[in-house]
Amino acid sequence: MRKAAVLLLSVGALVAPMQAASADTLSPAQLEARTDLSASQQAAIDSFVAGSTVSAGAVKPSSNAVALTTASRRASYYRGSFLMWTRDNVDFGFDWTRVNWTSPYQQSGSVFPNVARNKGISKYYDTVRNDRFRAANTIGAGVVTPWGDVTVYTSDFIHRLSVNHDGAWSAWSD
Repeated sequence: MRKAAVLLLSVGALVAPMQAASADTLSPAQLEARTDLSASQQAAIDSFVAGSTVSAGAVKPSSNAVALTTASRRASYYRGSFLMWTRDNVDFGFDWTRVNWTSPYQQSGSVFPNVARNKGISKYYDTVRNDRFRAANTIGAGVVTPWGDVTVYTSDFIHRLSVNHDGAWSAWSD
């Protein structure tokens, strides 16, 4: 994300370079005589011409400060082989103090006559620093007939995923 922002700013600087008047190119009288400037721009020029100085001050942290750095990861639990598999995923964002967002989803695949089905993923534990998810999957084998599918066997599995505020995650099967 950070690389994309830097690239975007770099390309923007090349495409539309900023044109600024400096005291070296215009005299103070020429700066004051410009009429195409906004009131705030004119006030800044007047301040510059008058020789104003900027004084140092103490910076007070905001009560609603937001972390400058955020990141995202994917927690994933894979079970099976190329013949029959399921994968439970949770994409999540964090800023080293809390989990900002989560996006759970499931994937599955199988080769006939095997069957792998997703039965849903849900959040069952939600705090600022940790979120936990429960995912259900069914695997089995069946035979297709003109009268409908005949199931030879099925087995249900429960997988759990936990994501943390610092980017760590874990997954296990019940």
